[in-house]
Amino acid sequence: MSEIASQQLPRLSRRRQLVDGATRHIVGAGGVAVICAIALIMGYLVWVIVPMLAPSSIKHAASHSVDIEGTLHVATDDTFETATFVRSNGIVEFRDTKSFELIQESRVADGDIDSIKPIFPTSDSYAVAISNKKLAFFRVAHVVRFLGDERRIENSATTLFEDSIVELQDVADYDIYRSESTLRVALLRNDGSLVVNAYDDVDDYFELDQPREAPIPSWNRNVEHIQIVMGPRGRWLFEIDTSSGDYRLLNIASIRRPRVEVEGSMGLENDQFLSATPVLGRYSFLVAYQSGMLAHWSLTPSEEGSHLQQIRNFDGRGPIAKVITEHRRKGFLAIGQQGLAQLGYTTSRRILARIDLGRLPEVIEFSPRADRLLAINPHSIDVYNVVNKHPEISWSTLWGKVWYEGYQEPVHSWQSSSADTDFEPKFSLTPLLFGTIKAAFYAMLVATPLAIMGAIYTAVFMSPGMRKLIKPGIEIMAALPTVILGFLAGLWLAPIVESHLTSIMLLIVILPVGVLICAFLTTLLPRHVSARFDGWFAALSVPILVILGYLTLTNDAWLSNLIFGMDAKLWFYEKAGIDYDQRNALVIGIAMGLAVIPTIFSISEDAIYGVPQHLVHGSLALGATRWQTLVRVVLLTASPGIFSAVMIGLGRAVGETMIVLMATGNTPIMDINIFQGMRTFAANIAVEMPESEVGSTHFRILFLTAFVLFALTFLFNTIAEVVRQRLRSRYGNL
Repeated sequence: MSEIASQQLPRLSRRRQLVDGATRHIVGAGGVAVICAIALIMGYLVWVIVPMLAPSSIKHAASHSVDIEGTLHVATDDTFETATFVRSNGIVEFRDTKSFELIQESRVADGDIDSIKPIFPTSDSYAVAISNKKLAFFRVAHVVRFLGDERRIENSATTLFEDSIVELQDVADYDIYRSESTLRVALLRNDGSLVVNAYDDVDDYFELDQPREAPIPSWNRNVEHIQIVMGPRGRWLFEIDTSSGDYRLLNIASIRRPRVEVEGSMGLENDQFLSATPVLGRYSFLVAYQSGMLAHWSLTPSEEGSHLQQIRNFDGRGPIAKVITEHRRKGFLAIGQQGLAQLGYTTSRRILARIDLGRLPEVIEFSPRADRLLAINPHSIDVYNVVNKHPEISWSTLWGKVWYEGYQEPVHSWQSSSADTDFEPKFSLTPLLFGTIKAAFYAMLVATPLAIMGAIYTAVFMSPGMRKLIKPGIEIMAALPTVILGFLAGLWLAPIVESHLTSIMLLIVILPVGVLICAFLTTLLPRHVSARFDGWFAALSVPILVILGYLTLTNDAWLSNLIFGMDAKLWFYEKAGIDYDQRNALVIGIAMGLAVIPTIFSISEDAIYGVPQHLVHGSLALGATRWQTLVRVVLLTASPGIFSAVMIGLGRAVGETMIVLMATGNTPIMDINIFQGMRTFAANIAVEMPESEVGSTHFRILFLTAFVLFALTFLFNTIAEVVRQRLRSRYGNL
């Protein structure tokens, strides 16, 4: 038998070696797979983000020798297949953008055209001042049709309002605004007076009715130097003195009661004013000065009323002769007298690219998508390719304060979309980072003491029988879907907290005091009685805590009047100046704290319970009490595991999505106030990713948000591991 056993031992040893080797390789392969998965995720995030950081450029693409003298305006369709030329002889020409050969032409005026202006805020409708002192209207359309497999573009230039015209006798300047059903025509007369004609219920295919007129007193300025510009939504009208930069802002929201809102100046003491060009939406102007500076002035509200305020400036490298703006964004092209062109963007305060055009073009315009420039000279057409996909992005717009149009001061703001086509996107990640940290902070403030104290009691003081019930029960809580917690927090807990705010705040004090009272009462019990319930005292305290909680919540009104003399929310608002939002950080702290508690509790309890018993017995044998043993031996030995539990719980709180999505106001504000909501990185991605256009700036910034969240979690985990290793090396030899 001994010989047989001796023969089998090498076989068992080899088999064990094979099993151990296979296990090592499988575990190693699993670890490598995890690392590769993380690396692939990081790589994909970087791959999506990097194009957003690519530099912009303007390059000359082609030059065509075409005689198009007398061109007043040029535009193209969305796909840059057809170019539209409005000629001074009243003809609109459609030309192919590859060769600029004439495709077709249409007459839109019964005489020569003196000037043309787009009808604000449309992109396809125009008003032209005809030499016979009339103002006519027309629209340009490029309709794509498919006949079988053949794709065709049908171009047309049609007059509007059944050829209705507006008389321009004694008119020095004009501007037009149109909404869905109204048309407003502002006329500056030669005597300096202003009149705004308002047409109601306008339709492209019907004549204009008799307008309502709003006469406005004249401005004491030389009418030859006055430029009028219709403002946002047709509610404002700017009068600008182009010789000095002085302006007058008129409020014409009510045609019956127009008024002068404010008078001011965009001129500078040591610099000559040259021109003011409205930016998309006409909430602001790009103002050129003789020194070469290009200043951005925005319509800003104040206690005295709205006025124009300089919010940023650009270096134009010499006097600027012409400024053109993009059709759909806040970008611009500033061109000097010698043809040096600079591509910039207002919000990011960046000059993105430069190119020498060789000379100042007579007419130059962006394509609708701002991916090309069309420059018109007397006998040639130049086409420039523009690469400028993400001009809104800079370090300052992502992390710093930005002075947006219509704001009184620079702010951190996230607002990625709006119903307005002239909207200025706001992509500051700072409010989202703040909201992420705020939500995690309040959640950890609730979860950490409860989880660690519960783990200490369960591992050290609780009876084995009760521990077998409590520990699995708390760990099962970790499997509860967070969408359920978010649903309950938003629809059930938030209203309770709002209606019982005083009680909820008092419970933070009353319940711990109740626990201490229970502990004190147990000391009064006879020794033979307390010994029978050793390790079960927590269960005995539950009824007392339930009764205390019930009494506190049901007497909320009485407690509120006793402490505050009024409703708690009203007191915070009137006395402390603190607003209360129903879905706030307090609700998040409670709900997300419940989601994080099982993680921290389970890891901490395992770390405490796993402390070698010989250390505990040795401490007790030397005369230490159970509490002294806990503080000086058990907690120090278990500190690496407890710290890891807290950091893992923090990572869990930072990455939480559904609870903060459903139980907060989801507003990206920066307010430490516990009664205000927030928006986190994870919730922002969940809300906005389905709505973002693939490849857009918004889309790539959401991926950047995911990258920052990933890096934040990785940083917390790295810190946790470093600290854990140091704690282990320090206390591992106890």
